[in-house]
Amino acid sequence: MRKLIFNLITVSLVSVFIVVSCKKNKEEQIKTISFNELDFVVNETYPKGDVRRYGLNFENAAQTHPKSKKGMMETVLDVAELGNIEMIFHEGYYNTNLVLNHRKNLNLKFNNSEFSLIHIVQAYDSLSRPENINLKGSLIGYASLGITNASKIAIDSIILKSDISKNSWGLRNAGCHIYSGCNDIKINYLEVQDLGSGSEKYKNAHAALVIDGAGNNPINVQIKKIYIKSSDRHGIYMTGRDHLIDEVIIDKFGVGSSKGMSGMQDAENGEEKDFKALWINKCYDSFIENITINELESKGKYTAHFDSGNKEKPVTIGKFKVINNNPDITILEEDPNGVIIEIKE
Repeated sequence: MRKLIFNLITVSLVSVFIVVSCKKNKEEQIKTISFNELDFVVNETYPKGDVRRYGLNFENAAQTHPKSKKGMMETVLDVAELGNIEMIFHEGYYNTNLVLNHRKNLNLKFNNSEFSLIHIVQAYDSLSRPENINLKGSLIGYASLGITNASKIAIDSIILKSDISKNSWGLRNAGCHIYSGCNDIKINYLEVQDLGSGSEKYKNAHAALVIDGAGNNPINVQIKKIYIKSSDRHGIYMTGRDHLIDEVIIDKFGVGSSKGMSGMQDAENGEEKDFKALWINKCYDSFIENITINELESKGKYTAHFDSGNKEKPVTIGKFKVINNNPDITILEEDPNGVIIEIKE
């Protein structure tokens, strides 16, 4: 009797497993075959992957797609992601933001393509983290580049400019912010032409490039070249670990105002107002091959601030060069600070 009951229970469990498995496989199959690229095509004269094929142009980027009834830009990104299609954007200003939040396995190609805000973040914990996103070609942003809780992000070229007519908030640029939970972020070329200041609207515009994370600091950020043409505030603020930067050029820093500026992650309150070209704080096992800082028109307080660190897990700078040296702009070194400079000019 016990054996019979056991067999009946076993059969029931197996049946439930088969039903659940079949249901799951059926759902996965429906999900797989539910996408049809042709369902989103508006103009068949353009080849697959050309954004114009799906109706997107410079003027209507913020409008609704006629077939999906979702946003035009969102629909194009859906096609790229679900269809595993490399999407090509053309030269010019798309009058909207490029929001890649929660996207995965995305390949986009740009040709001096312009947007307001460029965002790659996990906005809600219940949604997936951005992952495996490849942005080829030259991308231009007029608000900022923000990356949070993302991994395996590769960007060929990103240029951040100021033009209030192309910024959705009518402001100058807020720079590049690689924030909490980021891992394996690769950028070939990052150029920040201008970082704005002047009011509380710029309270979180701390530096042309900020790498920080409030206890979950970025890991493995690799940038081949950083060119900061002008920053009202700091040039670079760097925390985290295992970063690799090949070349840095900072033409001008500290030329603006600290008015309305908020405090900075991992820094003491008030330190944010003492502008520096390079600020390294709680950063470990990282390397900057070459950095050149021009002090001719810079008005910051410090050329560099080597803040809290660990010499056993150092940030190594291969060559640290200052041109047009201003004797009023000095280097602030904490003890211990964890920064090793191999060649200083």
